[in-house]
Amino acid sequence: MDTHSAIFRPMYFFGLLFYITFFGCYSSSWAQNRNEEFEAWKKSRIQELTGEEGWLNLVGLVPIDTSNAYLNSTNEDSLFLESTLEKSTLGKFLFVKDSVWFTWKNREILSQDSVLVFPIAHGSGAGVYYKDWKWSVIKRGEVYFMRLRQLNHPDLENFEATPVFDYDSNYRISAFFLPKFNQVISIPNVLGQVIPWKVMGELQFVFHGKSQRLLALEEAGKLFVIFSDQSSGQTTYPTGRYLYVNYPNAKGETILDFNFAYNPPCAYTAYATCPIPPKENRLDLPINAGEKVLPSQKKRKEIKGLRKAPFYNIPNIFVPLLPHRNLEELGIQVLSWQEIYIYSFSSIAIILQ
Repeated sequence: MDTHSAIFRPMYFFGLLFYITFFGCYSSSWAQNRNEEFEAWKKSRIQELTGEEGWLNLVGLVPIDTSNAYLNSTNEDSLFLESTLEKSTLGKFLFVKDSVWFTWKNREILSQDSVLVFPIAHGSGAGVYYKDWKWSVIKRGEVYFMRLRQLNHPDLENFEATPVFDYDSNYRISAFFLPKFNQVISIPNVLGQVIPWKVMGELQFVFHGKSQRLLALEEAGKLFVIFSDQSSGQTTYPTGRYLYVNYPNAKGETILDFNFAYNPPCAYTAYATCPIPPKENRLDLPINAGEKVLPSQKKRKEIKGLRKAPFYNIPNIFVPLLPHRNLEELGIQVLSWQEIYIYSFSSIAIILQ
């Protein structure tokens, strides 16, 4: 027997055993870490939705300017934005350069107890508190909106976690990030506004043997993708979903993990201002990963004769929808703005071509 062969065989055997053991342990550890990350994300989504600055307690989204700056209350359940000071006035919104303040009672100027309501950082807890209400101001395009919350909203007690696909590593995809410079895209939102949004770049990847591309925007210090796919309106939310993506490494490489795709706020409330996927981000394949459509929205699809309404109906406050300018140019077919379908109080359907 060849001495070298006799020595080589056990070395080969032990080397192969080490290889299998090491990479088997690594694979198992990787899967465990990924599942732990996925479970933590699902819990964070529940906290995000049900928290004080979540989406379930929203009860109003009201356009506001100097013509309706007085906030009046006739009882504990009714708030009005009006043009005049009344006995029931709680306070007034003051527009000061690029900021908005709320000043209590009949004060017409800023004072020590005035509260900044715009701009404020999301998650900061800032806003005005009054009994069971909380309000702040947001800006979409050139329009200011009062965002009203009911802190003990009944939906908080009745909330059921959003159904989610099981984690599937096939939807964790390597992508190349091609940066874009000085490029802006017009993104429509559910209010009918068209908002210019800076494009950070293009995510290029291959899925099921086919090249795909998604435009990436910037949000919260990460790449932000607004997309729809062939599962939209079937197993996932009709108008599409959102996904955060880490910035790439020095080689332009990053990971698209569709397992973390999540529903827009409009899946949970009619009082959000969700951007709609641009036509460049409508994938011609199903993405059966991430959050699914809510059970209540599945039931709505079976309801015949959806009611039409030109207004969001907030208790004692009617909020007109803004005209849908230029949406057809963006590849979106809409009815006249008075005839946007409302699925009840919790979602707006806009027909995508």
